[in-house]
Amino acid sequence: MTAATISDKDKLRLSYEFNAPKELVFNAFSTAEALNEWWGPVETKNSAISLDFRPGGVFHFKMDFNGNVNYARFLFKTIEPYDLLEFSNAFADEQANPIPAPFDVTLPVEIFYSLRFTETNGKTTIHLTGEPINASQAEIEGFVSINESMHEGFEGTFAALAAFLDKQK
Repeated sequence: MTAATISDKDKLRLSYEFNAPKELVFNAFSTAEALNEWWGPVETKNSAISLDFRPGGVFHFKMDFNGNVNYARFLFKTIEPYDLLEFSNAFADEQANPIPAPFDVTLPVEIFYSLRFTETNGKTTIHLTGEPINASQAEIEGFVSINESMHEGFEGTFAALAAFLDKQK
């Protein structure tokens, strides 16, 4: 398969503000215990299988939705403490190998996410960008078609992160 070209309009973009310093927000991505508390769809019970928080490291986790189990993984690319976190994300098998998403929509196997952290007056904003990796035109179109759903999903996930951060103060 030849990868199609990703245009700027095909990317997922969103920002979310937290009432916490960026060190606290960034560090919530760095431990399995923290990620277990807030990462993932709010309707699932998520549990870390492994976390190696370094460039080239993997976060492998299990998502349980009423007995329906899926696995996923991050492959960390760039970690610049308190400023930038970049990783690819994919559904995965039990050994953390990327697999196609378990949905009826044709989607890319992997999505690249860039999270930039900025702080103003003690409040941190995550600026998230997501884009398909090595995707066909059909996979890009599928990704774009679920953009609104992904926005809603990240809003729920980041609301859970905000609640987690409030408990850390």
